[in-house]
Amino acid sequence: MQPNRGDRKVRNVVAKLALLFVSVCLSACAGTTAKNSVFWPGAPDLPRIQFLTAFKDSKDVVGEKKLSLLDIGGSQDIFINLVKPYGIAAANGKLYICDTVQADVITVDLPNKKMTRLSGNVNAGRLKKPMNVAVDARGNLYVADTSRLEVLQYAPDGSYVRSIGTSKELKPVDVRVDDLYLYILDGMTSQVHLYDLASGDYVKSIGRNDDPKRSLAGPTNMALDDKGGVYVSNFGSGRIIKLDRDGNFHLGYGKLGSSFADFTRPRGITVDANGLVYVVDAGAQHVQIFDDKFRLLLLFAGPGTPGSLNIPAGIAVSSDNLDYYQTLAEPDFKLEKVVFVVSQVGEHKVSVYGLGKKQGIDYAAEEKKTLEDVKKRAAEAAERRRKLEEEKAAKELAAKEQAAKEQAGEEAKAAAAAPALAPAEEPVSLPWTKGPAGATPAGR
Repeated sequence: MQPNRGDRKVRNVVAKLALLFVSVCLSACAGTTAKNSVFWPGAPDLPRIQFLTAFKDSKDVVGEKKLSLLDIGGSQDIFINLVKPYGIAAANGKLYICDTVQADVITVDLPNKKMTRLSGNVNAGRLKKPMNVAVDARGNLYVADTSRLEVLQYAPDGSYVRSIGTSKELKPVDVRVDDLYLYILDGMTSQVHLYDLASGDYVKSIGRNDDPKRSLAGPTNMALDDKGGVYVSNFGSGRIIKLDRDGNFHLGYGKLGSSFADFTRPRGITVDANGLVYVVDAGAQHVQIFDDKFRLLLLFAGPGTPGSLNIPAGIAVSSDNLDYYQTLAEPDFKLEKVVFVVSQVGEHKVSVYGLGKKQGIDYAAEEKKTLEDVKKRAAEAAERRRKLEEEKAAKELAAKEQAAKEQAGEEAKAAAAAPALAPAEEPVSLPWTKGPAGATPAGR
């Protein structure tokens, strides 16, 4: 039995849909990036940081949606992108990103492939220029808005709650929160203002010091540790200042410059649970990791690699969802935590890095061996310098002796070449005088 025209039309439609379905699937597969092996530091040093992935919009987060017959004619998901992000916070397995151009806070849940906008960003809760965001233990969001000149609080569901800081003239550039206080970094007065978290009332300000090396100067970003430490990066001085919440100075590090461990434009800063301090440098376009004494341990994400940054700003560290991020890492590289860094321009608006260690390697033993090698090389270098100095001193002494010998020889030659002097004449006595010749005769 020959198929009728209607059957042929149905088969043609089905064939076209099937072809479209295959095409979409192939496109989605082609867009998937394979695991990479970008590590810092580079060989032969042991790797500690791996670049895992990056995203710039909801397509990167959610992925390409597979097409099915049920999707034909259906509604499309809302597209969300990042235009010019700055601050970032990691809490409850999610990322909260401030976009200064869109005047919005974007929530990203990478493991569950979700990306949403802040629902309370309307009416009284409308943002103008959000710079940085913090999240408290209950999931409330606090957003530092440099145009509204206040900090806005939103509930865990995204609804607007209140504004903080309206009673004081300030320009919030960053915000942090602990169990007692809300900390507002003020770019206008170069201070940190503390507000009571429950009431929202102003408590005190810290950060001023008669010593310029201990005072805030053009502060840009702030971080807290779990011991009450307050860390502030300062564009004006190129220094990182650590205070306690009573305002006492604890530590100052760095200066403006392009040398090793200097800062050109320090911005985002964060402290992890182990006390490691991460500092973003927007000028050098890398991240430096220090221990709690501000000894430089590592720098990563510099220009020229797939994981490089482009005018970086905010940074956050998290240990949530490590099982998910482990799937993005090399199989033998065991993650300990994940680092998120914001770039203000470029394709990689948020870059994701894993901090960890290669399995099967005793890092402590290798580090001890490396330290011993460094000490050995330092001792050998010192011995070489000592020998060179001895050789130099011996050569200088030999040169002086040779110069003295040559000078003595020249003097001997000069003495030998000089004419002999005539002996002095003896005085002659004249008979009519009692004195020598030439004397005046007595009585003459």
